[in-house]
Amino acid sequence: MIKGATDGSQRSTVTALSERLQLAQSTVTELAARAENAGLVARNPSTADGRVVYFSLTPEGERRLEALVHDLRTERRTLAAMVRAFPGS
Repeated sequence: MIKGATDGSQRSTVTALSERLQLAQSTVTELAARAENAGLVARNPSTADGRVVYFSLTPEGERRLEALVHDLRTERRTLAAMVRAFPGS
């Protein structure tokens, strides 16, 4: 969700993530803290608004995301074929 930020910035706020994931902000805050502790995301304070913090992937987060996309390519192809098989697709 960070990589696919709607504004193309490859960063996101807790508010934007909670809206896209349809989760409570407190839940997203906890998940973001865990990801940060694991070295997958970094916090970057907004230069325009001191109350806003952006999350972006770290190099390790990028590496793991790339590996995941690669590892799941067969499943993505299978799912895409199943969707195409639905009437009206």
